[in-house]
Parts: sequence; C-alpha cells; structure tokens
Amino acid sequence: MNRASWTFALLLVVAGSMPIHAQVLTEQEFLDSALASHPGVAAAVAAETAATGVRRQTGIVSNPVLSWEREEPDVALRQDTWRLDWQLPFDGRKHRKAAGDAALAASSSDLDATKLGVRLEMRSLFAAWYVAAEREVVLQAHLDRTSMLARWLRARAETGEAAGVEAHRLDLEVEVIERELVTARAAARAEWVAAAVWCDLVTGEIRPRRPFLPLPPTMVDVGTRPDIQAIAHRVVEAEAVERLQRRSLEPPAISLGWTTLGEGGLSFDGPVYGVAWPLPIFDRNQGNREAAAAEAAVARSQLELETRLAEQRAQAALASYTDLFHSAKPIVSGDDNFDVAAAAFAAFEAGEASLTDVLDSLRASVSVQMARLDSLDRALAAERELEAAIGRPILPGGSS
Repeated sequence: MNRASWTFALLLVVAGSMPIHAQVLTEQEFLDSALASHPGVAAAVAAETAATGVRRQTGIVSNPVLSWEREEPDVALRQDTWRLDWQLPFDGRKHRKAAGDAALAASSSDLDATKLGVRLEMRSLFAAWYVAAEREVVLQAHLDRTSMLARWLRARAETGEAAGVEAHRLDLEVEVIERELVTARAAARAEWVAAAVWCDLVTGEIRPRRPFLPLPPTMVDVGTRPDIQAIAHRVVEAEAVERLQRRSLEPPAISLGWTTLGEGGLSFDGPVYGVAWPLPIFDRNQGNREAAAAEAAVARSQLELETRLAEQRAQAALASYTDLFHSAKPIVSGDDNFDVAAAAFAAFEAGEASLTDVLDSLRASVSVQMARLDSLDRALAAERELEAAIGRPILPGGSS
C-alpha cells in the first residue's frame, strides 16, 4: 500500500469512528426540564406560600369573645350575664406587618437562591455528562485507529513483511486501550443515568451539546445575590421585631354585656360594661427588648460578614475563570491531531519512522484531546463558581 492509499484508508477509519450525528440536547433544554419538576424548587415555593400566609395573619385583628355565665346561689336567686370582650387592636400591628413583609421578601429571595443552587447543581451534572461522553468518543476513535494499524501490521507479519514482535506489541496496546475505553464508557454511562434521573429528555439516543462558555465579565457585583438579599430582608425583619418589643404598654380589653337578676319572682336587668388594662409595673418587656436588640445586631453583622465573603469569593472566581476561559480550546475532530497521526503512519509505511514513533504520535493525539477536555471541564467549573459568587448567570458578551 503506497502512502496516498494508506492515508486515504486512515481517513476512512477515523471518519467512521466519529460519532453519528445523533440528536443533541442543549444545556438550556436540560435545565428547563430539570427545574420544572425539581422537588427542591417545589419545597421553596411551598415555603414562600407559607410565608405569605404568616404575613396575612399579622394584619388580622383578634376576635371578640362572647361569654355567658349564670350564678344561682339559691332557688329563688338567679343571675344570667351575657358579655362581649374584645381587646383593642393597638398592639403594635404596624411593626408586626413590617416584620411580616420582610419575612415574605426573605422567603422570596430564598426561593431565588434555591433555584440558583438547583440550576448550578444541574449545570454541573450536564457538564460532567458531556465531558464523560466526549472522553468515551476520544478513546473509541483511538481504539479504532490503533486496531486498524494492528490488523494491517499483523497481515504484513504473516507475509514476512514486518516483524511479529511489532504486531504483538500492537495487540497489547489495543488491549490497554480497550480497558481504558471500558472505564470511560462506564463513567459516561453513570453520568448519563444521573442526568436521566432529573431530565425526561435524556434518552439513549440523545447526546449532550458542548456547554457554552460566556466571556468573563470585566467586573462583578454581589449586591443582587439572592442569599445576600434574603439576609438583608431578615435584618429588616429583626429591626421591626426590635421596634415591636420596645412596647411595654398593652392595649386595654373592653367588655359590653347584659345581665338579668331574678329574686323572689322579681326580675331586674341592665347593661354590664367594663375595661381591663394590664399595668406595666413589674414586667415591662425588658428581657424581650434586650433579646430583640441583640438579634437585630447579629443580623446586621451577619449581613456585613456574608457580603464581604461574597465579594472575596466573586473576585477570586472572576480571576480564576478569566484565566481558565482562554485555555478551554474547543476540540475539533480533525486537522491538527489527525495530521500528526497520518504523517506518522505514512512515515512508518515508508520505513522512515518506527512503530514507537507511530504509537507516540497516536498517544500524543489522544493526550492533547484529553487535555483540552480537562481544560474545558475546569473552565466550566470556574464559570459555575463565578455564577454562584455573583448570584446570577453570566450573560453572553461578558456582562454580569
């Protein structure tokens, strides 16, 4: 076989070893399906609904109490009293409603934070699936090329045109690659199963499309992070509770009623009214007031701490992603890697290179593809870390 025919045969084998153009699934399609039915999101939605109910309850005034009592110390003496008691609604309702509003806003931010966390978790799952599937493809192509070379060299050895030891060496090389491929296929299968648990669109015929890497932003801002916003709302809630606990005078309870007194065949009736007002002589809510002030101070300190930590994390994530973004070179199916392998095959057939040179070229071709996959994997992880740090997706064009 001359050089041209050998290169042509190699092209056919490499082309045949590439994956068939199957249906692909984008990361966004995967996320839309997974988030739509994720139980973590459903639980956060339920928690927000519960907070809505709590907030509504803070604006409802207390019910009046209707009571009836009878005093009958003697057969000839009886007294019946109907009474309506109600505590006036001057109980710090404004502060209770403010605390309820803040708690509801915090619950809404918690929902956004949960969605972000689930989104990042699903993105990590999709990236792991893609990288594992691509590693399997690379090793399958490497096995196909090496197996083809082993068959060709074995045929030459049978006719005495090549040394048998070289053919045996290639058989051993094929066995090593087969074992590596089994491991890669198992890893890809495991990632496929994990993805299928969360997304109904993941089937045996579908393949993941390479996730998109947006340009790194020039600057970051953590002010809109949902978890930071939730803490800020809880600061407002704690301050409203503190204002509520400053109160020491409770509103009075008023009573209106009607009583009927019967004695010796005579009957007397008339209105009954009164007021009950607790006097803050001993208990002036001192302990609750001090505790509420301390809890508000704790909330403010926590907000400052978490904001600084978020800024630190965001700046570090931006620096990491900026460096890794440029190293994540997309893998292309031909050209540079194939040219090296084809040239080595041709030189070997012409007697200008040894079998070791050919194997080294094949291994180098595989190694660079695996290195590019590793770079992509690290860049994707860094991009997710940056998204987590700023609390929102990085938009195309590098804006955050």
